[in-house]
Amino acid sequence: MFFKKDKSRVVDKNPDELPGGKEKIISQGVFSLKIDIIGSVASGKTTLAKRISKKYGIPYYEKDNIVWKRTLNGDVKRNPEERDKYFYDIICENNWIVEGAPRKILKEIFGCCDYIIVLDEYTIIRMIRVFKRWINQRSGRESYNSKPTWNFLWCNIKWVLDFNQMKRGLLQELSIFAEKVKIFKHSKEAYEFVIKSFLQI
Repeated sequence: MFFKKDKSRVVDKNPDELPGGKEKIISQGVFSLKIDIIGSVASGKTTLAKRISKKYGIPYYEKDNIVWKRTLNGDVKRNPEERDKYFYDIICENNWIVEGAPRKILKEIFGCCDYIIVLDEYTIIRMIRVFKRWINQRSGRESYNSKPTWNFLWCNIKWVLDFNQMKRGLLQELSIFAEKVKIFKHSKEAYEFVIKSFLQI
């Protein structure tokens, strides 16, 4: 079952008959939803996390913001103790969505989530998105965490290509989680999967 029922609370009605419907009972903690979304830069991770978060009223977190603290004077890397405390506080919550590129750290999340959603968007689409995002950030039409310098553009291109190189190893590593792992080409397909899974309750 995609959504785990909290046995300390009982719902004796069809979720659709409750005030606010299914979205309401998730946000109130009757069912838990824990998803890890991973993929390359510009694969649609944040877009997907935001859509699910908005639909069900649960928080989403970016892995970059777990590792880095955003300040007015620039990004500051959290020390391991602070980072790990922040991370464990998140995964101990009843509902969460965490998204980000694969990291050597924070892998404990794989065993805690209901599903690991891997977005494997086409390389050309990711490259186009990287350039569009960079242009929009440079022109002030889109917000950003890291300043859109030429060097940052190059880093994003490199990260897109790096993901292609590491993908096989990543999927092999994730294979131990079997049915937890769901791979999609587009974030729209992943979103539809989440919605349909919830309808099975």
